[in-house]
Amino acid sequence: MKKDVPFEWDEACDKAFKSIKSYPMKPPVLVAPVHGRPLILYVAAQERSVGIVLAQKNDEGKENTLYYLSRTMTPEPENEEQIKEKL
Repeated sequence: MKKDVPFEWDEACDKAFKSIKSYPMKPPVLVAPVHGRPLILYVAAQERSVGIVLAQKNDEGKENTLYYLSRTMTPEPENEEQIKEKL
């Protein structure tokens, strides 16, 4: 969000918010991959964190979660100092 841009809550925002709120009530069931079917990889990365979801479509075309992972990157002081010295 930008400082000078007004935020507008619309129906799409409300729908997304309700979907996110209901997620903890029904988390994805992990399934085994089906050999020969394409894999779908979702990646979300920020400065200090990364998240991934590996999925595959089932016979009905619905995505099933095969694996998910999220990590917070913790800086190592020694490495940061070495990088600063090189800059």
